[in-house]
Amino acid sequence: MMELKQYQAETLETFYRWLENLRIAKSQSEAAAALLQGQGIEVTDDILNYPKTAWQKMKDAGEIAESAGPYVSRTDAAGKPIPHICFKVPTGGGKTLLAAAALERMNRPTGLTLWITPTRTIYEQTKTALKNREHPYREMLERASGGRVKLLEKDDPFTNADIANYLCVMLLSLPAANWQHKRDFLRMFRDSGRYPTFFPDSDDALGDSKLLQQHPDLERISENGPVKHSLFNIFKMLQPVVVLDEAHKAYGAKKIDNNEEFVRSVNQLDPSIVIELSATPNSGISNLLVDITGVELKNEEMIKLPVQVTSFLNTDWRHTLSQAQDQLEKLRNEAISLQMNEGRYIRPIAVVRVERTGKDQRDGEKIHAEDVREYLTTNLGIPTQQVAVKSADINELSKIDLMSEFSSVRWIITKAALMEGWDCPFAYLLVMLDNTQAQRAITQLVGRVMRQPHAQRTNRETLDQCYVYCCNTDVGDAVKQVKNGLEKEGLTGLSDGVIAHSPQLRRVTIQRHQKFRNQDIFLPKVRHKYGNTWRELDYQNHILPEIDWDAIDTHDPQITIPDAPRMQQATVDVGETAPAFDPDREIYIDKTVKISWFVRKLADIVPNPWQSARIVQNLVRNLKNAGKSDSDIYDQRSNLATQLHEHVANEIEKQAEEVFKAKLANGDIRFDLEATDYNHRLRQSHEILIGANDSLLQCYGQTVQISLFQPVYERDFNELERRFAFYLDKQKMLKWWHRVAVRQTGDYYLRGWRQERIWPDFIAMGTEKNG
Repeated sequence: MMELKQYQAETLETFYRWLENLRIAKSQSEAAAALLQGQGIEVTDDILNYPKTAWQKMKDAGEIAESAGPYVSRTDAAGKPIPHICFKVPTGGGKTLLAAAALERMNRPTGLTLWITPTRTIYEQTKTALKNREHPYREMLERASGGRVKLLEKDDPFTNADIANYLCVMLLSLPAANWQHKRDFLRMFRDSGRYPTFFPDSDDALGDSKLLQQHPDLERISENGPVKHSLFNIFKMLQPVVVLDEAHKAYGAKKIDNNEEFVRSVNQLDPSIVIELSATPNSGISNLLVDITGVELKNEEMIKLPVQVTSFLNTDWRHTLSQAQDQLEKLRNEAISLQMNEGRYIRPIAVVRVERTGKDQRDGEKIHAEDVREYLTTNLGIPTQQVAVKSADINELSKIDLMSEFSSVRWIITKAALMEGWDCPFAYLLVMLDNTQAQRAITQLVGRVMRQPHAQRTNRETLDQCYVYCCNTDVGDAVKQVKNGLEKEGLTGLSDGVIAHSPQLRRVTIQRHQKFRNQDIFLPKVRHKYGNTWRELDYQNHILPEIDWDAIDTHDPQITIPDAPRMQQATVDVGETAPAFDPDREIYIDKTVKISWFVRKLADIVPNPWQSARIVQNLVRNLKNAGKSDSDIYDQRSNLATQLHEHVANEIEKQAEEVFKAKLANGDIRFDLEATDYNHRLRQSHEILIGANDSLLQCYGQTVQISLFQPVYERDFNELERRFAFYLDKQKMLKWWHRVAVRQTGDYYLRGWRQERIWPDFIAMGTEKNG
């Protein structure tokens, strides 16, 4: 089972709370509407708009992203409100994983989900992942459906029985332009005989009438004609869950008519829920439920930082390419050392941006892909099998798994083919040989080299950052575009992680304050007693074993019984004999409750499966004592498992906090110094690159006085950090302060009663009187 990052788990918890609020608001809305209608009173839109009610309740409770704008309401073609929310997830943050995990938490084991991607590249990546039964995304869907997933594409036939018995996920690749101009979209409107199980016979006026009573907005062949047997009408009848990947690419950056057309196109599908995923959502269109920042990705080791930007001026592209080869070789040697020492495989790759890739475009003036290939292989001695071209016409990566140890590719040459939806965490170096549009290209491509391999830092400086090499581009402009690129990819809060290298910059050594030079300064860490020695606190070894598992019991489950799946059959003969309809009957499904299925859902938080089994058995026994059958429990297994997981996790955390505080009180846990831990030792000096216009950090015209390192440059601080530094600098009870994030070797963190680490931004040392 894939272990979720902290921000991913918190996102899904917020989504689950939204679903619960939505369920309650819908029930209250329906009850209020029925009461008013019974009294002959008009039902207002505010009463019917239960999604807005649920949203407002969470917003009032502070559970909605602070960056969210006012709630944006939507209605389908029949006038019913459409619940829709958006996860703001930066590039590299696992948008697809969150989408699959959200579907798992919806307690919806059957039905139709439309998974819409804006580009063919993302479509193919998503299809590959969901088709692979061993991939974590597919495993989530399997758990959601009890092992009954049916993956569909737009032209695949399917039946009503498929929808009733499987979680059907249909992938659609419909770029915004196609929706706006109704190219591919129009194909869904066509009358077709491919889906007979969803419609009455073409001459069955009574059947059509019943269908239109249930779904009044279905399209008809003519004004008063029969219902059109189209895929579009099937969507309306099934009211699918819609997953809209990369929503900002579909809606656009601004709220204009074309965006509204796309919104209307989605609304016409009569979705039951719309889940949007976006790095930079439009707040005028999307309801931002969760806003994940770039800092959260960095803390969870999802991305490589800092970004080293190097520009070579007054030279040609060949020099830039040769310098890039030197850097790639350094990365390669570090990766080999990593594999030999830790067994972890990384093959650093350089992505080279050129001006031309077409067969007939090699003119000797614009830099062509074949020019670069030839220089790499002929002049720099790169083996031909290590170089691949990816363009609109040539795709030498189509059958290559770049993450495989058997792949030899180290250089990828492209113009624009990698700007959308390309994912290769082994990419470390972006080489910009495009002079005319280099700045715009940097903005669009920087996210392609930022993903951290295996979402885990190596703790090797060269391998935990990424690199941008430019040719004849002002480094200040390049840095600005890299920062713009981070914002474009939703990686907010990381602007100080862009470091420029250029002949126009000078290297400066920053020393300790005179008072503290030649002193060893170690940062405290949380340590646990181990016999006569002390070790760093470890959640698995020092907190988890102290949990009283017998004290953790099941919760009070909330369960509703869904309609059982049914099957309809009819016999049709030739001649004038009327069709013979068999009675509806339930479809047989083995609904024996399996304890092991629930136990697996607790495996990531309860290490002892026997304890998990005990808790689950108590849950099942309580449900049966309350009159629930095996069939009832089976139908609600996904929802019950989610409730149980949340309950047990909360109980474990409560005990863990008590264990931590008790050990802290009796001296088994303490804040201590470790003189052999390099990551917790502050260096004597560090080097930075500064430009001619970089200024010192000043408060009311005076430079800061008690920073541990001097001088302090303003470029290393954002506005909040600047204000906090000024506050610290005024405190008379402090000897010194230091912003940990600046030039600290490794990442300094502390541990508490949770498994997640805590990263401080500043540290300070008090005077002796102050401790």
